[in-house]
Amino acid sequence: MNDGRYTSYCGLYCQDCIPSNKDLFAAISRLLEILREIQFDKYAQIKSQGNEVFRQYPVFMRILSEMAALECAIPCREGGGSSTCKIKRCVLEKAYAGCWDCDARAKCGLLEPLYKVHPHLEYHLGLIKKEGLQNWGVNRKQHYCFNEDSFLHNDCPE
Repeated sequence: MNDGRYTSYCGLYCQDCIPSNKDLFAAISRLLEILREIQFDKYAQIKSQGNEVFRQYPVFMRILSEMAALECAIPCREGGGSSTCKIKRCVLEKAYAGCWDCDARAKCGLLEPLYKVHPHLEYHLGLIKKEGLQNWGVNRKQHYCFNEDSFLHNDCPE
């Protein structure tokens, strides 16, 4: 059994998602803090005279900042996730518990981008509908298409 609050409206299991990885985001936050404290930007500027890869330091910092912005600190059922999530809006407008309640989910344009990265999403949606929010998690499959033991990892978008 699992805690149903970690099942997102779209059928993903929050704790399997990279944006909910607390260790990752703590490390990103700490790295950003340290780099700013020691003024690594100035050091990178000096180092770039002998090693041109350091010229890309601003890009690196931008990527780190964008990564930090991906963090999802609380499940979407508790107000977390993207404030502009069209799936969440659709589910709530239709008074569904989640996409698993929708008969048109297999052809849903809102879910289409997720199907490309989460190859077992349709299976999970069916599982949630059949077993319920509290019970489906024990039978879930790999979360991402690039997980090593996912037989679909070659089908990930480039």
